[in-house]
Amino acid sequence: MTTRGATLAALLAALGRPDWWILALAGFLVRGGIVLFLTAIVTLPSPLALSNDLAPLLTPLYFGRLEPATLALLGGAIAIVIVWIVVGGWFAAATEVVLVREARQAAREDGLPSRPSPPAGSMLIGRAAVAHLVALIPMALALGVGSIQIFGVAYRELVNPSDASSIVLRVVRGAVGPIGAIVVAWILGELVGGMAVRRIVLGGESVLSAVGRSAAALVRRPAGGLLAPLVTIAVLATDLAAILTVVMLVWTEVRTRFVHPLAEPVATGLALATLGAAWCLALLVTGLIDAWRSAAMTFEVERMTATAAGWSAVGGEGKSQAGPPTGGTFGASAHRRPGDWSADDPGGSV
Repeated sequence: MTTRGATLAALLAALGRPDWWILALAGFLVRGGIVLFLTAIVTLPSPLALSNDLAPLLTPLYFGRLEPATLALLGGAIAIVIVWIVVGGWFAAATEVVLVREARQAAREDGLPSRPSPPAGSMLIGRAAVAHLVALIPMALALGVGSIQIFGVAYRELVNPSDASSIVLRVVRGAVGPIGAIVVAWILGELVGGMAVRRIVLGGESVLSAVGRSAAALVRRPAGGLLAPLVTIAVLATDLAAILTVVMLVWTEVRTRFVHPLAEPVATGLALATLGAAWCLALLVTGLIDAWRSAAMTFEVERMTATAAGWSAVGGEGKSQAGPPTGGTFGASAHRRPGDWSADDPGGSV
């Protein structure tokens, strides 16, 4: 089976398992996806308001002074971020471990190449969370270096705006290099971390070994390692851009209606119902696509490692067959869902 075939099989598997959508959505929101959804309903302050609010904090930092109030604010913000990373990372890793295990079972049911199940390791969720953090170290370094230039551009645009466009657009234009480096490092770190988690769950590897071998596999076989996750990430980004734009437009209409809610109660109620439907649709589709991404990565990792080790479809209690899969009834795969041909039972039925 090719990478494209595994990606399509993952989509079909995700479409038939709505419980995956909920798990994938929970992990996506905890890892920072909630911020994307909030941007659709949160209005950013004007550049003048931002300048008035942030100038007392940014000006001393720009000239190399650190005030006690600024230090306390930065310390509190760093503490919140650390708690979010630790607690949210553990919760997201728990959902990912469940998705990986169920995706492997789905791969076996569909007759895809798979390895025997390793013994259940200790602290599996914690190791998965640590693997993601280790894989994101390059992104943290890029963020630390790039934030200096981004901070300088933001300060200049707040003090002396280059044009009348949005402050966000002006900062992005002025610091496109470091922002691009941070985004690329973040995407690659997420891919390496996701592959490492699958090596930990499916192969019982250690954290450092899983991260190192995942990064090496991405370098040796970039087409196989990048195709499935990049395609699903592109689909997810397009979906979020379209659906959150709809949510933003509906939210604007709702806020306008709330100025005089009793003037047209029917129209106000319809606007609220449309907003709720748009939110539900955005969450539903996001969960589906993220579940597809997770299953596609699991199928691809299993396909590459099983093919390299000479394993084919696994049936029953983790038994395996070497070489190509044997044909079942009328040329079907060696093992599928109950009721199909079984490799261990020659009396299978159509």
